[in-house]
Order: sequence, then C-alpha cells, then structure tokens
Amino acid sequence: MRVHRTAPLRAFAALAGFLCREYRLSWAAAGVLAYLLSLPNGSWITERMLAARRREGCMTVVASLRELEERGHLRRVVRRDPVTRRYATTCEVSERPYEFASPTGERRKFHPVAA
Repeated sequence: MRVHRTAPLRAFAALAGFLCREYRLSWAAAGVLAYLLSLPNGSWITERMLAARRREGCMTVVASLRELEERGHLRRVVRRDPVTRRYATTCEVSERPYEFASPTGERRKFHPVAA
C-alpha cells in the first residue's frame, strides 16, 4: 500500500503512531479517540454533539465511549459543588491508558473527587 501525505496548511493535530495501531480498540473507538484528542483543552462536547458530526449515530458513539472507558483511555471524574451540592461529571481523555484501580484491586468506573 502506498501512503500519500500532505503538509498541513492550517490547524492540525499530531497523534502518536501507536495510538493508530492500537489493536484492542475498534475502528469506531479509535476514531472517536482521535477526534477527542484533536480538540483543545477544556472543550465542551456531548455524545449527541459527537453523533451529529458523523453519520454513525448516537448508539455507536456511546458504545465507543464505553469501550474507551473500559480500555482506560477515557475516565469520568465526578465532582460535587460545595455550594450548590450538585454533582458534575467531567471526562478526561488520554493517549495512553490511565492506570486506575481501587485499593482492593478492582477497576473503578467513576472517580469521585472532592471540590
């Protein structure tokens, strides 16, 4: 296979080669991860907004996000506002999988953080 590349003329994102060759991720999850990593820090985006940008649909995006969370590339941080006492969930995305486990050794889905 011959690969043709063009020089970027405007804004571009650099992705690590190992990320593109991650065999444990589905093609959909790898694409969602690449898109999320290309966003600037602090970006606000929802599952519906992600689904609206492509034609795969909301269920595929949700399944891809769940897969990224299971593989450790995405984690949800739950914070509680001390004034309003409401909870807010923030997602963090990483090229390399997060190392997160509870003290008992089991993997945790949510990471509550005190505000």
